[in-house]
Amino acid sequence: MKRFASFGNGRDNPDARRGERGLTLIELIASLTLMSVVLGVIYASITFGVNAYHKVGIENKLRDEGDLIMSSIISELYRMGPERIAQSSADKDHAIALVMPKIGDEAPEEEMIAFRPNADCKNALFIGNRADVDRLQAEIATESSIVLPETELDERCRADQTADPAAGDGVSSIKLDCFGSPTAQGCGSGLIEIRLKLRQTYGGKDYDMDLESKFGF
Repeated sequence: MKRFASFGNGRDNPDARRGERGLTLIELIASLTLMSVVLGVIYASITFGVNAYHKVGIENKLRDEGDLIMSSIISELYRMGPERIAQSSADKDHAIALVMPKIGDEAPEEEMIAFRPNADCKNALFIGNRADVDRLQAEIATESSIVLPETELDERCRADQTADPAAGDGVSSIKLDCFGSPTAQGCGSGLIEIRLKLRQTYGGKDYDMDLESKFGF
């Protein structure tokens, strides 16, 4: 006797209809909501890790460049061995002049150590003779910018400059404190106080580092 199998569309087979059952609207919404929460947590974790990585890198870079600037200033003072040191009248509290001993009838040689804007309106350290510094040469190049008071900026740089609008102790400076009575030519002994504020910007946020050093001469 021949046997025949019946292939229907599931209308007469309740078990088949239960096997083909899909998701309800509520289940679909719940699934999407849960997936969104999981993806949000993953994204937040990745973003936090990337930002933390960049923050550590920027802080290390600021520290390295701060050490470079400080060591460059101190090395220049020891290398030159000036007879006198004077505060620059043009740069106020952001530059000093190292006056060398006079030789014969020639004018004494002067070396400048100054914080000032470079040709790209980025504040930097300049070390060299007065003529080179005035021509914005002899720059100690760094990725970070030195923060200076807005009142001390060149006119050409006021609109585009790394400046702290609040002048005072929160910005970079090189100050000279003479032992005894200072003269127009400077002083032969005293104390140099360097305050350095470096800044880098990442993701629209400023990262600053402050360093301070004092030493006598």
